[in-house]
Amino acid sequence: MSIVSLVLSNYIMIAELLGLWVMLDSNVHLKKRTIRATRIVILLILSEAICWGVERWLREIGYLTAARILLTPTIYLLHPVIMLGIMEMAEFVDKYRLLLYLPVMISAPFLYTSQWTHLFYWFDDKNLYIAADSVLRFYPYFLFLFYVIFFVGAFTVRYARYGRAERKGILISIIAASIGVILHIIFEIDVDYSTLFASLLLIYYLSLYVLTAKEDTLTQLLNRQCYYADTERLKDQVTAAVSVDMNDLKKINDTQGHDAGDKALKTVAACLAKNKLRNKKIYRIGGDEFAIFYLNKTEDEVKKDIEQMREELSGTPYVCAFGYEMVADKDIEAAMLSADREMYANKAKLKNDKERKIEEHKGE
Repeated sequence: MSIVSLVLSNYIMIAELLGLWVMLDSNVHLKKRTIRATRIVILLILSEAICWGVERWLREIGYLTAARILLTPTIYLLHPVIMLGIMEMAEFVDKYRLLLYLPVMISAPFLYTSQWTHLFYWFDDKNLYIAADSVLRFYPYFLFLFYVIFFVGAFTVRYARYGRAERKGILISIIAASIGVILHIIFEIDVDYSTLFASLLLIYYLSLYVLTAKEDTLTQLLNRQCYYADTERLKDQVTAAVSVDMNDLKKINDTQGHDAGDKALKTVAACLAKNKLRNKKIYRIGGDEFAIFYLNKTEDEVKKDIEQMREELSGTPYVCAFGYEMVADKDIEAAMLSADREMYANKAKLKNDKERKIEEHKGE
C-alpha cells in the first residue's frame, strides 16, 4: 500500500472534509468551540481512514505484526470517539462528560490486551483474525451503538422546540447509517466507516448550522427572524399569542453591567422554557421582549402555563409582565397586538405596585 493508493481510495471523503475545513473559516453562526470540535472530528475521521488503510495492508502479509495488534483496537475506539467529538460540536456532553468518556476509557485497556486475554478477539500466528466464541465478539460494535443511541436522544431533546421537520434529516441519516452498520455486522462484511462518518459529519454540520441560525445566541430561544417566519408558516396552528416583557433590564445594565443583564435574560429565558410543554414556541424578539406561540392549545392550558412561568420567575430577582390573546378569528398579528396591550397594562400595574410598596416602606 502506498500513500497515493490510500489517498485515491479515499479521494471523495478527503475532498468533502477539506471543503468543510475551509468553510469553517467563514462561519458566523456557530461558536468557536463548535468549530474547534468540528476540526477535531475531521482529523479523527482522517486518522481512522489511515489506520484502516494500514491495517488492511497488514492483513495481506503472512505473519502477525505488532502494528496490527495496535491498530485494530485503535480503530474500534476511534468510532465511539468520533461520536463523542460530534456530540462536543453541539455541547451535548458538558453535564455528563466524565460519564460519557468513561466507557471508552474503561474499554481501552481491555481492547488493547485482547490479543493475549482472548476476551473479544485475537490473531493467530498466520495473521488470521479470530473472534471470541461469545457475545463479547460484538462488544466494540455495542460500544459504538451506545454512543449513537445517546447522540440521537440528546439531539432530539436539545432541539425539541424546533419540531420534527428541522430534526428529521440528521436523525434519518443516523438511523439509516446505523442500520447499515448492523447489517454489515450480521453478514460479517468488514468495511471502512470513515466515508460514512464524513458524510454524516457534513449532514450534521449543515443541520447544526441551520438550527443554530434559528436561535437567539444569548438565550438559546428562537430568534426574531424565526418569529416572523412562524407568524406566516404556523398561522393555521397558532391558537394563542403571549407577549412577555422583562422589567428593569436597562437599570440592571446601567448599575450592574451588561454581564449582569445577560445573566438576567438567560435566567428569564430558562424560566419561560422550564415547562417542556409540547407545541409551545418561545422567541426572543428584542432586548427584553419575548413572544410565545401556543399551537392547538386551549385558553385554560395557556393560562395555566403563564401561571407556571410566573411561579418560576418568583424564585428569581427578576419580574416580567405578561399579556395573552387567543387567536380565534383574528390573525396572529392582531392577536399579538392585543397581547401587547395587555402586557403593557400588566407592566404599568407592576410598576405602580412596586412604587406603592416603596412608599409604604418609607412611611414605616
